[in-house]
Amino acid sequence: MKQMIFGVAIIAAMPFHFFKRHRSMKAVFYILSSIIGLTSCMERPDNSMIGLFKNKSNEQTKISQIKTDSVRNPYIMNYHNGMLVFGDIFQPKFISIFDGYNGDFLGDFASQGVGPDEFVHIGNISCINDKISLWDAGKSTLTFAGIDHNNILSPTFQNIKIKEDTTLLSVFQVIPLQEDLFVATGIIKNHRFALLDKNGNILKRFGNYPKDYKPSNTDIENGAVYQSLLTSQNEKKVFAAACGIGESIMFYDINNKNNPHLIREFTFDHPQYDLTGDNEQPVIFSKDSKNGFIDIKSSSNYCICLFSGEVRTEVNDYGGNKILIFDWKGNPIKLIVLEQQYTNLAIDEENKRILLLGTSSETKDYIISEIELPE
Repeated sequence: MKQMIFGVAIIAAMPFHFFKRHRSMKAVFYILSSIIGLTSCMERPDNSMIGLFKNKSNEQTKISQIKTDSVRNPYIMNYHNGMLVFGDIFQPKFISIFDGYNGDFLGDFASQGVGPDEFVHIGNISCINDKISLWDAGKSTLTFAGIDHNNILSPTFQNIKIKEDTTLLSVFQVIPLQEDLFVATGIIKNHRFALLDKNGNILKRFGNYPKDYKPSNTDIENGAVYQSLLTSQNEKKVFAAACGIGESIMFYDINNKNNPHLIREFTFDHPQYDLTGDNEQPVIFSKDSKNGFIDIKSSSNYCICLFSGEVRTEVNDYGGNKILIFDWKGNPIKLIVLEQQYTNLAIDEENKRILLLGTSSETKDYIISEIELPE
């Protein structure tokens, strides 16, 4: 696989890495660096995302009891059955597992490589039932890992190859809605999303880009501009897609997989960019672009987002200091302003905690803070 990376090296405002394979462009979110919009669903009560929220509060986080001494170089994070799961960069194994209560290191797995049960680049970690799912953008494979405290060093893997074709040219992100139904973003002909079956085949292409997007752009250009983070509430069969650059979030109902429909959209600010005319590097983002959604996770009742909404001022200025909470109908519920920036969040629903990963302003060491998860 030929790999091409552009992002911070091109322009400091761009928090994404892009990967090229064969004739298609491969893109994934890299946290360390970066729909049919019906009028009735599109709302602009104010001129910014944070203006949606009538319920606002400044909250002081508390330092979690989870120790961070053994935390490596995490760029993605989730919480699963009492375990804190990190995706690590620059390590022989991608996934490290910590006790979710005290931070004890429990083990690691997911070796880097191109062989069986090895991974090239893990783009997200999702949780479904008693498993975690790992999206490997480098191999276009979604892996379900059956893992508990007894088999951390040797989890069972189920690998599903995502099939690319002339309508799904390249896949950026995939998450499971069920164990046999997935949603993908990427370079998708005339659409933004694709539903995939248990074998990784396309069931349905659907959705458009945020309202007022440029339809004159190619699918490759708009796919690159509007890359998004995904999360889902599997019992309600709803997912959310939130842009990493600009201010846009959409909620989709997938109860009828033959007719996915937009529940609600909020779009206030589009990415600022120049087109290059080169499909391998289709856009260069302007320094005036706002960082948008930094991380996005789900609980039973809420879509919980770590948000910036600010222009990036320097290369290392990445993170968000706001928690945006929506219900699964897309209603804005609460805005929480934090005391510092964080780069990742995870939800511990059993203990009603939102866990936040950041660094100490004094020592630059990793810290994990927490705030209460709303009922």
